[in-house]
Amino acid sequence: MKRPVFFQAALAGAMFTLAACGGGSGGGSTTSVPEGTPGSVERLLFPVNSTSIPSQFDMYATDGSAEGTGLLKDFNEGQPAVQQYYDGRDPILFGDGKFYFGAQSPNEGRELRVSDGTEAGTSVLVDIEGSSYPLDLQWMDGKLAFSAGTTDFARELFVYDLDAETLTEIDVGGEDSKNIHGMQTVGNSIFILGRGVKSDSRNVPALYVSDGSQEGTQLVFVEGEPVGGVAVKQPTESLAVQRAEAPANTPYVLADGDYYPTNIQPHSLTSFAGRLFFLANNDPNNQSSLLLYSVAEDGSDVRRELGEDVTFVQNLTVVGDTLYFYADRRINAANFTRHVYAYDGTTLQESGDFPEGLFASRFYATSLGLFVVTTNNVYRTAFEDGEFTFASMHPGDTMTTYTGVKSRTQFGELFTEVEGTIYFVADTVIDGTAVGEELWKTDGSAEGTSLVLETNDLTTGDNLSSAPRPLLARYANAPLVSGEVAGKLFFSAYDNSATPTLHAYMTDGTAEGTVKLLELPNQSRRDL
Repeated sequence: MKRPVFFQAALAGAMFTLAACGGGSGGGSTTSVPEGTPGSVERLLFPVNSTSIPSQFDMYATDGSAEGTGLLKDFNEGQPAVQQYYDGRDPILFGDGKFYFGAQSPNEGRELRVSDGTEAGTSVLVDIEGSSYPLDLQWMDGKLAFSAGTTDFARELFVYDLDAETLTEIDVGGEDSKNIHGMQTVGNSIFILGRGVKSDSRNVPALYVSDGSQEGTQLVFVEGEPVGGVAVKQPTESLAVQRAEAPANTPYVLADGDYYPTNIQPHSLTSFAGRLFFLANNDPNNQSSLLLYSVAEDGSDVRRELGEDVTFVQNLTVVGDTLYFYADRRINAANFTRHVYAYDGTTLQESGDFPEGLFASRFYATSLGLFVVTTNNVYRTAFEDGEFTFASMHPGDTMTTYTGVKSRTQFGELFTEVEGTIYFVADTVIDGTAVGEELWKTDGSAEGTSLVLETNDLTTGDNLSSAPRPLLARYANAPLVSGEVAGKLFFSAYDNSATPTLHAYMTDGTAEGTVKLLELPNQSRRDL
């Protein structure tokens, strides 16, 4: 097998369908390239919930036509083969024209598979003894890194070299660490959130860093330990003076007198500016006030990035060379303000008042900048010359409008950019009548925001709205695509039959360009 082709010459003429990531797991992203581009595909995989159990799926494939859409392979003798949970740790990973994912079979158990999108081109990539339940799939320095279970009831780091076709098992933390809670690649390193032992002998979460080899895997810190205690990577020089009177909003390296953070949030692990950023607590007795921390690519220099008055940090989202989030700034013991922030790794910029509450919001990175989705609306955020602006994508008080945004579900959000057009789901009013959840699109302006279509327009007398949901939300990265699947949004929704049923659809953003691909096997679940 060849090393994955990521974003090389293929992207010279590529048209991007960017992932709607950050702050949430919105997906459905692809990258459109000319036909014949090396490493691209003309078929896509998507998991379909095939039973009443919300975590059980089968893998389907499509070439963009109804005739070319169906079950990829019967892995598990008629039983669901793919298991996916709420935390997004079991994705589909794409590279060099191949799809990588875990699936169950009677012979191998739940192991890592590779597919070119056809049944004949689908096989076991690695078969670890027992049933290994591969999770956390990601690329690291051209190799496939993932966590998997072992026969001694531990979850360890594995690295597969596609060139040499060799698998390396890495023991992370020895007897102290028998589990992995999350991983994140930063440059040529990978950080692993595992377990470690504190000086009082308690087993608690710990952060490790690896270069993909056993000898290059080291402990960064054990949660809550004093700096200078249980850690391999120490500051290169004494920086305790920074602790005394650090300037407001200035990052400083933890040193003597500090404690390593606790309660690291696995979903917050973010690669930015050559460092791992994450959210954690600085007080083990206060688990509600998350602060922003970072660590260098080699595991050194653990920083608290902001002043202690900036707390409850949420929704880490990278757009270009800026890290966005919202947070609370303490005014006094009883009062705080909540704002959107932009951070370049050195300078923190604070917005003015946001138009509505941020608590239940999601942030999304697009080629048009940062979008903030609230319960009521979609906002396009601009940050120029140190100033924030928030533009509502609401079409206004018209006969066709929306009253609330419904793009968030537990298995991923339908908030997806397809070649400069952003799709989302909203509670809709047509000609003054509420019709339920329907598909909308925007070009980044209020006047360019409109209803796409109703797959179920209620003319048959039922009371079911279309209720669109994403089909490609479980991808860890954006596949390179061409042919009929390029430049299209894939979603599931109810059709307009006398008894509405759930179908898979593909659309170019017009009613005429919408194709009904497949009636879904399970009609009782709307989590996908």
